[in-house]
Amino acid sequence: MRARSQLARLASVPAFFAVRIISAVILLKVATTALPVSAYGEFAQLVQFNALLNLVAVGGTQNGLIRQAAAADDETALSAIHGAALLIWGTTAALLMTLFVAASGGVSTVLIGRPDDRAVVIAIAMLSLLSGPGQIWCSILSGRKRIASSLAAQAIGLIGSTVAAVAFVVRGHPEVAAIAFASGSLLTLAVSGATIAWVKLRLPEWASAVGQVRPLIGYSAAFAATSSYSAIILFGLRSLYRQHFGAADLGYWIAANRVSDLSTQLLGLFMIQVFVSHLATINGEAEQRVFIIRCWIVASVGMVSILACFLLGSAWLVPLFLSKAFVPATPVIRTYMIGDALRVTASFAMFTAFSRGRPSRYAAIEMGTLSLMAVVALVLILRGNPRAPQLAYVTAYGVTAVVVIAAFLSPAAPERRQQRRGRWPRRAGHRTLRPGSAELRGQFLLSRQDPSPAGPPRV
Repeated sequence: MRARSQLARLASVPAFFAVRIISAVILLKVATTALPVSAYGEFAQLVQFNALLNLVAVGGTQNGLIRQAAAADDETALSAIHGAALLIWGTTAALLMTLFVAASGGVSTVLIGRPDDRAVVIAIAMLSLLSGPGQIWCSILSGRKRIASSLAAQAIGLIGSTVAAVAFVVRGHPEVAAIAFASGSLLTLAVSGATIAWVKLRLPEWASAVGQVRPLIGYSAAFAATSSYSAIILFGLRSLYRQHFGAADLGYWIAANRVSDLSTQLLGLFMIQVFVSHLATINGEAEQRVFIIRCWIVASVGMVSILACFLLGSAWLVPLFLSKAFVPATPVIRTYMIGDALRVTASFAMFTAFSRGRPSRYAAIEMGTLSLMAVVALVLILRGNPRAPQLAYVTAYGVTAVVVIAAFLSPAAPERRQQRRGRWPRRAGHRTLRPGSAELRGQFLLSRQDPSPAGPPRV
């Protein structure tokens, strides 16, 4: 029964990823066929605006919420985390809704070049922000290992969004289609609201909920820092690359980068939905290392399989998903996919730190790797090498992989980690005890009686 449950969790990840890809391709094909270029541009901008609002509706805490929900000791702790997420959502939604109502004309001008779509901006903002609790409940479901239920709710919302948007796109109404696309998140809200009852959430004690706001914001800050840093480096390097090699070579690079993003999105989905939510509940260093190795093998085989498929079928895959004009980008895509396979190891180091409640280390690994990539790319671009981006990508993640593997295999690594944890006793699964709880006071008294230098072991 347990093996069947694990298999269902694993299978739900590629299934949801397939729904995302199919929905995106259908919407892209229909929109580019049925709408004029200018109308398609407006529709794409409004859909991107909706995606941004979905990300910030709960303060960007979705991934941190998965980790905290997985590590919650009991229903009371889980309810406090749920309450903290609702507080963040309520505050964020109120501030953003006020802002968009007041500045809807300016936002409309930025998005589509004219201020007369204020009502469309307000409607999309309202639908996106109202669906915030659905994202919270999906994150909690994933954290409590109900991954299939969480992804099913998201898939239903995505399918509803796509169907609704297509219905208006074919009629030539891009603004209404964008609103219809945003309304699909209400389906996710309804489905996740029905399934969250399985988790048995209680009404939170709001004093405890306030205490959980800061940890959630910490995870949000780590993701915001890495995303912002990545964007700055990427746009800076692209600008420099265009100056040295022209717009055509830049287009090949961007196309290869987008193809790489698809495979790394699948990796990220696996890390968040399966790896983080499970690792945070495992008791014991040895068991954790075994689980990390197993997941690393699964992810590595998956990325290598994607690379093999591309090597075998690139002659027809590139014209199918891009166009014949991008056939010269095939070697760039191939090199990027080698980098994607090397990126698996860095991702496991990052998300292991994330699962253990160290978002700053998560950010440090990612930003350090990006810095190395930027330096290598800069040197190669200035030396006139048009392969600079892909070579820098492979080099940076190859170096990080070597460092991570060496640290993981180091005999002293478990002892150092145990010493760092010895000061703060926790229950099994790296779950944080509530300050002032009787259990924490009892463990502290026991630790005072332990004669060992490192204190009681923290499992």
